[in-house]
This record gives sequence, structure tokens and C-alpha cells, in this order.
Amino acid sequence: MIAENLYFAAMLNTLHYLIKKYLVTILLLIIFSNEVTAQVAGCTDPMANNFNSSATLNDGSCTYNTTTYTAPVKVNQLNDTLFETSGLQMANNDLWTFNDRGGDAAIYKIDTLSNTILQQVYLTGASNKDWEDIAFDGIYFYIGDFGNNLNGARTDLKIYKFPISSIPPHSGNPVVNIAANHIEVISFMYADQPQPPVLTTNNNTKFDCEAMVVDNGQIHLFTKDWINSTTTHYTINSTAAGNYMLTPKETLATNYLVTAADKPMGQDLISLLGYQKSGLANHFIYLLNNYSDGFYFNGNKRKINLPDVTVMGQAEGISFRDDSTGYISNEKFVINGFNITINPMLKAFNIGPFVSTFINNFIFTGNGNWSNASNWKNNNPPPAILPANSAIIIDPLPGGECILDIAYSISNGKKITVLAGKKFLVQGNLIITH
Repeated sequence: MIAENLYFAAMLNTLHYLIKKYLVTILLLIIFSNEVTAQVAGCTDPMANNFNSSATLNDGSCTYNTTTYTAPVKVNQLNDTLFETSGLQMANNDLWTFNDRGGDAAIYKIDTLSNTILQQVYLTGASNKDWEDIAFDGIYFYIGDFGNNLNGARTDLKIYKFPISSIPPHSGNPVVNIAANHIEVISFMYADQPQPPVLTTNNNTKFDCEAMVVDNGQIHLFTKDWINSTTTHYTINSTAAGNYMLTPKETLATNYLVTAADKPMGQDLISLLGYQKSGLANHFIYLLNNYSDGFYFNGNKRKINLPDVTVMGQAEGISFRDDSTGYISNEKFVINGFNITINPMLKAFNIGPFVSTFINNFIFTGNGNWSNASNWKNNNPPPAILPANSAIIIDPLPGGECILDIAYSISNGKKITVLAGKKFLVQGNLIITH
């Protein structure tokens, strides 16, 4: 009996050993398999002509068939005051613009259905040496006085920042002056530009800039490189007033001069508008999405061909009004010798068909409970399982809030974005799964 017990004990130990051995082997195979799968790099955009259905990691290699698009005219022409509209920005459902170098230090609220200026807002103590772009983060306006094409040697590059709350409603307040103590100044220099800057001829510098977005508490600048027809991305890692030295982050070979940039709030999508400096100045937009790690040029880069200067004028303003639609504005442009004048206009664009696979956000726009479908844009609340490439954006009505009144689970890596100044009340119902 003792021998039999020892025999069975030995058999059990052997069996236990084999189970442990093969279980570890199986686990190692699973882990190894997952690691291999996670590293399949390639083009993950089904709209690209080199889409790789096996790819799980977008490596920025997507290429696209030639795409041509003409944005319809919305307003022709803009008010005579806006002869050189150089920046464009939607803020709280209103559209704002301003004039380029030498214009008043003022922004203008414009009617998108007519050439009417609804409000003029002057910045006390500011000057318009060469205003080029405007951004909005939900609380503050940012106005870029950083144009530098005259001789490439400016040492006073700056961004003016002030709260939109300092602007009263335009009804009854057609002209407003923002007090100087409400305006902050963000000054900067380029670390890779020789100091003091070397004087150049007109339109002959790498250190001109006309494009800016504000994203996640950072200011992103995109240069207008007159020499190489590229754009370099610089980042100010703050939105606070101060003096900053900027180092180049990445460069994109656009083959055109970037004159404006914008980003829809809560959406990982960047647009870069511009035109070629030769020929009939063909215009283009680069649409950047599915990028990562704080870079914008390492993801999908889809180039859209726009008409030339005879149709577009000199387009220098772009702004989204939602995830995929928005506006483009142009400066007055005269083609000497041909008696052709293109007046400042407002065009309406829709780039949804070009990036639809990366726009599937669920946006809370009402006031009250999460569970009320009418509180969500297009009556479309987020499903129980958030789809890939999707995000939840909390953007309640002014003075309202989003109340998570149901249990909701979101997996690690998915996003819920609460826009600046907005309220999101979580009553212990938000579960983060791994």
C-alpha cells in the first residue's frame, strides 16, 4: 500500500510538473503572439490606397489617390473693412477675423450669411505689426503677431491672449475695448535661428509663421518656410505669459507655403492651409490625423488639392465650425497686367468625406443627464462599447453641465474630453477597464 501511494504521489507530481510546464509555454506563446500582433506596422486608414487590413499600428505610411476639392462660396464679398483678412476662428458659435500687417489691433465678429460686421473688439496697448493667425481654447483667444516675411529678422514675435468673457454680447456693444490688464503677452524666439537674426530680402526666410493651434495646454506653431516650401512644427509647452525659446519638433515637406491651421475642439485632426509661391499659386490643405506622442506629422497626411489664386484669392484663414465643416477666407488679391481682382470672400468647406473613418465622436451638447439622448449631438449618445477611433466630448450648453447618471465603462486608451470651462459631474458611475 505504501508503495502504491508513493507511486501515485510520484505520478501526481509528474502530472503537476507537466501542467505547469505546458501552461507556462502556452502563456509565453500567447504573450509572444500579442507582442508580435501589437507591432504590425502599416497603413491603418481604409481610405488610403495602400491600406493594410493586418496593420494594428499606424506608421504614417498611408498614401492617397489625388483628391481635388472646391469649397463653395458663402459670402462674396466680405465687408470692405476686411480687405486683408488673415486669420479666422469660430468661438462659441461666432466667427472672428482680423486684418493683416498694419491693420488695427482689433478682431471682428462677422455674419456668415452676409458681409456684415457684428462687432469690433480693440486690444488696448497692443499693436498689429503682422498679425497672422488666431486660436481659441474654449476660454481664451490667442492672436499671433508673428509674421516675419519682410526681412526675417523680427525679435519681437508674440502672441496676445485674453479671455472671451471680456467681450460683452454684440447686441448693444458694436465696439468694444479690451483693457490692457486683461491681455497677456506670450513672447518667443526660435532656438535654431541665428541671434541676432540676419536680415534677408522680402519673402526669403525659414522663420516666417502664419499658422497656430492651441491644444492640450500647449501652443503649436507651423512655419511658412519661403526657402524650402516646408513647414516646421514648434511647440510652446504652456499657455502662460512669458518668454520662450522654441526648438524645432518636426518638419513636413508640404511643397507649399502654410498660411493657416486649425483643429476642431476635442478632435485629433489638424488642417494646414496654404498655397504655392509659383505659377498660379495653387492652394492645398493637408489633413493630419491618427498621429501620436505629441507629434502631428507621424500619422496620416492627406493632401487635398484646391483651386488656384484666380478662384481662391490669397487664402490665409481657416476655421472648423464642427468636426468636419468650417470656413476659409482670403485676402484681396490683384493680378497685375490682367485686370483681375479677387475680393475677400468667405468659403464653406466640408472635409468629412476625406477623414470620415477618423471622425466618430459622441458630443454632449445639452444640459442634464447623460442618459437623455437629446442632450447629445444628433441624438447620438455613446454606445456601451466605444468604437475604435472614437472619443466622448463633454461640451454642455453655457451654464449647463453633463451629469453621468448611469454606469458607464470606458476601456484604457479611449478618451473622454471635457472642454475647457465645462462641467462634468460623475456620481461614482464611471468605470475604467483595462
